[in-house]
Amino acid sequence: MKKILRRGLPVAVSVALLAYLAWTIDLRAALDHLSLETALRFAGPLLLWNFATLAIEAHCLHRVTVALGHGIDRTTAARMKAACYLLNLLHYAAGAAALAMLLRRRTGTSLGEAASAVFVIVVLDMGCVIGLGVLSAAALPEVGGLLQGGLLGLLLLGVVGGFVFLRTQRALGPLESIRGLEVLRAARAIPAGGLAELVGLRILFVASYVGLSAALFRAFDVEIGLVPLAMKVAILLVISALPIAAAGLGTAQLAFVTLFAGSTSDAELLSMSILLSLGLTVARALLGLVFSRELVREVLALQSSMRAASTRSSRDDSRRR
Repeated sequence: MKKILRRGLPVAVSVALLAYLAWTIDLRAALDHLSLETALRFAGPLLLWNFATLAIEAHCLHRVTVALGHGIDRTTAARMKAACYLLNLLHYAAGAAALAMLLRRRTGTSLGEAASAVFVIVVLDMGCVIGLGVLSAAALPEVGGLLQGGLLGLLLLGVVGGFVFLRTQRALGPLESIRGLEVLRAARAIPAGGLAELVGLRILFVASYVGLSAALFRAFDVEIGLVPLAMKVAILLVISALPIAAAGLGTAQLAFVTLFAGSTSDAELLSMSILLSLGLTVARALLGLVFSRELVREVLALQSSMRAASTRSSRDDSRRR
């Protein structure tokens, strides 16, 4: 029953949210806003975003693995990341787990060390998304003072404090066992200069989503300020990553319509969300399909080695008996 719920609940949530949108918004009017001209105007920025973000991802993986002493070149990193895009479409965590597995197979390190390379990038992304939302909200007059004096300070303190905790040379007593976890090794091993470079690259990576969203609004000739756009994109990224719906379907559309309500009609916002979701899916899927053999080959090799290990274990048990 738990397995059925775990697999079926996200699908049920997606169906329910999509049904709600279809019930509350005129789908025919939404589809009327979609046109070939609009799609073509959005295609150029989408193509640029697709390859630019892949280049950023590849360089970040290269830097982290070099710091761990098992560096992979940028071309290999790009192929591995692109191979995981198909699983990323299902869920962000699935893509991250697959990337850790590929890193382990390619570098020959332990799974914990490979996972640490992925983990440090994920943490930086989370910090950048939250930081983008807080900074954008701080620029709004009605909430700026509170956030600038409180939440922004707490955010910076938390991020800096976390890395200071991991990288300090002082003995931390009972907390030393936490700091010594293998999954945190990359955060400890990256030099200060390399860490600053990673932070800058992840800020650029998150900002690229704001740029892509701005291109989407421009394709539909809908005006929106940069500050509110950045804040709402940050919230949208967090909501889309929640593991409560199948491939983010339903949650992303409902969040988009709700967050940008008032910018234009709900029908046009829904059509914008549909074009954005389709564009992201097609762009990432094409890269994933091109490099999917990389992932399939590694998965098959892993399964073969696991079967061989299981067979050897069974034989050893039989001999001992």
